[in-house]
Amino acid sequence: SEGRDAIPDAACTTGFCNLMVSAAKSGHLGEMLSVIVVCEWSYLCWGERVLNDTVRNGNNSNSDDEDDNFETYEWVDLHSGEDFRAVVDYLRGLLDKEGELLDEEGKQRCHQRFAEA
Repeated sequence: SEGRDAIPDAACTTGFCNLMVSAAKSGHLGEMLSVIVVCEWSYLCWGERVLNDTVRNGNNSNSDDEDDNFETYEWVDLHSGEDFRAVVDYLRGLLDKEGELLDEEGKQRCHQRFAEA
């Protein structure tokens, strides 16, 4: 959207986007999974943490508060609950399986990507 394009990304956002692109360009599944697992797992933890505090249409214990905007509660709903937890668990399982196939150098690269993410 035009409004969003006018807002510069924070340094951490730019850095994470660059990390994702770099991992993708590496061509190594383990490195790509290392980055995306951190991202999605963090989203899950955050989404579940704020789920009960997200205000929508007065259907919340904080009903005296003004409703959060649609994008906020849609994002929270998308990144919480059993379905999204299953996605994160699946990705973590893929990373574990990929790790079993890697040599020590590959494991180090994955560890570095995971830590950087």
